[in-house]
Amino acid sequence: MLELAVAIGIGVVAAVVAWPVAHWVGPTGSRRNRVTLFVTFVALFTAGDTTLMPRARAWKQEREVEALLADEPLFAAVLADEPGLREPLRAGLLDAFRSGQGGDAIQVVQPMLRARLWTYVPRASDAAAVRLGRAVLANLKDLQRRDPEQCYRFFYRDLAVPPRPGAADKDDRLLSALREAVVSARDGSAEPLDRKAAAKQVDAVYNHLRDEYGSEVDVLRNPQAPGTDRSRVCAVTIALYSELVALPPAPAGQTLRHVLGPAAPKTAAGAATAPR
Repeated sequence: MLELAVAIGIGVVAAVVAWPVAHWVGPTGSRRNRVTLFVTFVALFTAGDTTLMPRARAWKQEREVEALLADEPLFAAVLADEPGLREPLRAGLLDAFRSGQGGDAIQVVQPMLRARLWTYVPRASDAAAVRLGRAVLANLKDLQRRDPEQCYRFFYRDLAVPPRPGAADKDDRLLSALREAVVSARDGSAEPLDRKAAAKQVDAVYNHLRDEYGSEVDVLRNPQAPGTDRSRVCAVTIALYSELVALPPAPAGQTLRHVLGPAAPKTAAGAATAPR
């Protein structure tokens, strides 16, 4: 809308200036008058568009970035705790808008926030943690179908190159669930987290998985060990989260807050925790 308004303004000014110039060159309606009017209008419009439109576009992008920083709960939470991140975030978002990725700006800067955002999960509500756990599980299953290596990298990105683009709907669902967890962590609605009880629940789930998978579940003890079967890590991790989200709401929420929060202590399972 802003760019349209600027274009109309440039056109009006170009027409206002071109009219007397053309009238001075020749009588109204004459060939010389019409040619001069057209050439002058095009020249002035082009000059105005070249000069003003980039500035208008840049101003609009800056306003959109400022609005996003103020209105997006993920940014508001992180900046409230770490104000020093404002300029790097702003620069990253501006780059996204300038490269035509404005609609995916949050995803573009997510690597900058990834580790910080997951620290809010232990303080999230049980309900928000369950929804986040379901989103994580859906994302893992989708990645496994496309490429087990990407499924593995969801939790262990430091061992390989970033995953390829794709599964935008699943990413949006995960981002939405993470946003809800962050909001609940900051509004004081979360129940107290009993780490000890949650760890026991994880161990119980791990023992149940051992009955089904046998010693294969031990890949979660050291999933980053050289030579580890990454597709097996992916499969067992999916099985683990399938069990966790299937628990009754209260223990599911407590346990997911425990395992998805990066500050979670080790359990017998060595369960996969928040993506780094």
